[in-house]
Amino acid sequence: MRSIIKRSGETEEFSKDKIDRSMRNAGVSQETSRTVVAGIEYHEGITTSEVRNRVIGGIKNREPDAARRYESHPKKNHKT
Repeated sequence: MRSIIKRSGETEEFSKDKIDRSMRNAGVSQETSRTVVAGIEYHEGITTSEVRNRVIGGIKNREPDAARRYESHPKKNHKT
């Protein structure tokens, strides 16, 4: 299983579909979302913060308004 490390320290399965869905919910076009998702390379130990930064970097120049919406989405707080 390819896993991603969440902010809480838990791991879950890495899902490009989940990344795509979060971008689409922020108003990113389907074309941009597919391009950005395809460019996110998985590596063992990747964190949700790293994925988030890669997504923001990927959409910032293509769709600045959607990038701001994606960035402003509140991060979930986790109890440690």
